[in-house]
Amino acid sequence: MIDMPMISSSGAVRDISSMVRKLKPGYEIEMKTFKKDRGIEIVKMDDGTLSINEFGFRTAEYHISADDFDRLFKDIYQREFPRSHEIRYSIRRKR
Repeated sequence: MIDMPMISSSGAVRDISSMVRKLKPGYEIEMKTFKKDRGIEIVKMDDGTLSINEFGFRTAEYHISADDFDRLFKDIYQREFPRSHEIRYSIRRKR
C-alpha cells in the first residue's frame, strides 16, 4: 500500500489547481478522503486537455480544457469532500 500525503482542506482547491497547471501529460493527481471511499482523479492528456473522474457521492467523468478546470473542480471538490478536514493525494504516471 502506498502512503499518500495529506493536505489541509482549506487550501486544497488552490494547491491542487496549482499542481494541475504544472502537471505533465500522462500524469495524474488522485485525491481521496481519509477513509478512501470517495475521491477525484485528474489526468492530463497528451493534447493538454484534462480528464476528471469523480467517484463517491456521484460517479462521473468529465473531459475539459485546462481553462475550464478551476470552476468545475471547485464544484466537484465541494460535492465530494463536504466535511473533510484533510485530503489524501498522490501524483503519479497514469497506469
